[in-house]
Amino acid sequence: MIFSEKDFQHFQTWLDLDINSITWEGRSSESFFKFWKSLFKEEISPSEMAQRFDFARKYVKSGPLISWLTWLYEKFLVYVFVNFDISVRELALNFGVEEKYLSIVLRDHLIKVYPLYEDIINERFMISNVRSENLFIKYSDITPIIGNEADKKGSFEEEVFTKIEVTLYPEWSNLVKELSKDIHSLKLDFEKLQKKGSFRNQVRFFQEVILLLLFLSIFVFSMKNANHWYENYLVNKITLFEPNFFWLDKSLTYQEQDLLARDQIDLSNKELEELERIEAQKVFNDDLTETRYDPESDVVVLSSIEDVPKSFLDAETEQSQYEENKKGGYRDSSYAPSKLKAYRVMMTSVDPEDMKNKILPLLERFGASQVDNVKPGTEIPGGIYFNLYVPSTNLKEFITRVSEFGDATIFESRSQGRDAPGKNRVFIWVKSI
Repeated sequence: MIFSEKDFQHFQTWLDLDINSITWEGRSSESFFKFWKSLFKEEISPSEMAQRFDFARKYVKSGPLISWLTWLYEKFLVYVFVNFDISVRELALNFGVEEKYLSIVLRDHLIKVYPLYEDIINERFMISNVRSENLFIKYSDITPIIGNEADKKGSFEEEVFTKIEVTLYPEWSNLVKELSKDIHSLKLDFEKLQKKGSFRNQVRFFQEVILLLLFLSIFVFSMKNANHWYENYLVNKITLFEPNFFWLDKSLTYQEQDLLARDQIDLSNKELEELERIEAQKVFNDDLTETRYDPESDVVVLSSIEDVPKSFLDAETEQSQYEENKKGGYRDSSYAPSKLKAYRVMMTSVDPEDMKNKILPLLERFGASQVDNVKPGTEIPGGIYFNLYVPSTNLKEFITRVSEFGDATIFESRSQGRDAPGKNRVFIWVKSI
């Protein structure tokens, strides 16, 4: 199969290009027709035609120009299939293209020409394997069914490539110049172009690798310094409470001293027995000094700021409104002239007021009376205070009845000072819990 100049002219007419738009209102018509004659040389074979299209598409770099050349090549394949009445396999072998790719190109074009026969076209141009019968289909085989409208026109009104201004691209003039060469020169230029492109691709690859390594190095170095800086920042912000021994004088050394081993002590058996006897004795030193605070008393929480003494020096001499005129009365003392005994009843309650109301009726019943200036049942910070004289005959029953009202602890001691005849002193303290 050899294409003549007449075939190329007919292809141009069949394609129905908008030459006026392509050549920028006729300004570049000479350049376009020169391109057409350079690409479609007369007396050229299909394989050489395919090589010239491949060179043209790989020579240019503009995306729209590449798309236009691909569109022009596919239209030429459709033109040959329609006008030369050859099968799909013969067309693929002549142009060196894949059969599946060619069948898709032919099917898409024919569906646009015959939209009503889409199912038939899809069925006839579907190639599933290399032994498919559709590989041998020709255009004349389907014209009795769908008609021969594809012979008349190869483009459509909605196609943009029929009027794209390809002559305005900067690469257009160089492409026309290169296509004017013969196929042998084009092959040499194509090999040079491939080598040049391959070398450029290799250089670009190494450049990208170097840049990537550089960026990774900078990133790792930055992260390392940032982590080091942040670690120091956290160390300065966080203070750990730990022993610090750097202030010790390291010039001083510890010297163990055994005082017993230094001097030998010689004691006789008699002296040892005397030391053991003295060590076994229990010697008590009684402090008779009267103080304001009793060690057996509970700590009193003052109810207001006015109850606090004005100064700690005056606290030893200042008398509270809850304090008796005469101190003592229940302290265990070996010097007390009276042989009567005093009793303390220490009680706790969650409701001291209720317990107070229970104790007060017992005072009149058992003849208990007030000891000093503090009225029985006086509320003081922390509880309720009772300081009473109870007849000795009613003492046991009185304490028993009081103890029944709650958890009570009873202390017995000698009464200090002179008490009323026939009466014992009883101190009741109801602590609030």
